[in-house]
Amino acid sequence: METIKYAMNVPQPTSASMTIRALQVDFSRGFDRRWFGGDAFRSAYFNAMSMTFPIGEQSFIDSIKGVDHLIDERIESPAERAALRAQLTDFSAQEATHRHIHAQYNAVLAKQGFENTVEKRIEKRLVRYSKEHPMNLLAATCAYEHYTAILSETMLKNPATNSAMQPMMRRLWLWHALEETEHKAVAFDLYKRLGGHEKGRILAYLLAMVFFQIDAFLQTTNNLRRDGALWKPSTLWGMLTFYFGRSSQGNGWIWMTTRPLLAYFKRDFHPNQLGEPSLPQEYASEHAQDWRVVRQGSIIAKQQTA
Repeated sequence: METIKYAMNVPQPTSASMTIRALQVDFSRGFDRRWFGGDAFRSAYFNAMSMTFPIGEQSFIDSIKGVDHLIDERIESPAERAALRAQLTDFSAQEATHRHIHAQYNAVLAKQGFENTVEKRIEKRLVRYSKEHPMNLLAATCAYEHYTAILSETMLKNPATNSAMQPMMRRLWLWHALEETEHKAVAFDLYKRLGGHEKGRILAYLLAMVFFQIDAFLQTTNNLRRDGALWKPSTLWGMLTFYFGRSSQGNGWIWMTTRPLLAYFKRDFHPNQLGEPSLPQEYASEHAQDWRVVRQGSIIAKQQTA
């Protein structure tokens, strides 16, 4: 088992180089209501996730900004502070791009008659977080970043999870997945470097697991209702195969994600213990035509001991 050493005066690792990319995608013509292979449930579920992203990504950026003063207070080395802030800038730039693209995506959903109800719930939750210590919001960011990283790595590793998507939507979701894997350790490393407590990290993850499932369920249900597919047997079948399916082409998400999601509870956990570093690199090299590189971030090597 690999463990992570957090030295006091060296920049902490990110999971990979963070490249800032402008995705080449055109929403002017919209996309089909059931763009995920005609499957009502899968389309509704991924649409529900997209509806959480603009406000969610902004909260991640805000959580980084909220602890900026602690970087000055708790890190003595000017060189380390500068290196840390450089990678936080790259992290925020990637998240801001995600927020922008998903806002366009969600605008198409609104034109199709879907209503974003999850955003208001998240907004109220963030108001409560704003009254707490800023490290609590950072812990929540670490939790959600782990969730999205596991979902992203699963998509990159298993083409069957996304092969039925319409090409434009597949390009969008895999671009997002790529960048989530690149910056999956940034918030976690910052939390650890600033002295974040294990109990706070675990509690934030427990809450995130609950909120993620509630938000996804309620918004997906709302989407299905507006699509006229909520009570159809085909929708139930789509949900069951999505979560619990077993086939030669790929298994359901429950089987693929449960173990890595639960790994976050380990006391010696670090995001870089999971996943395959070559996956995002291979996808980026094979699909460079899908985006324009805005800026190439710095690569910070992973520091681990056996």
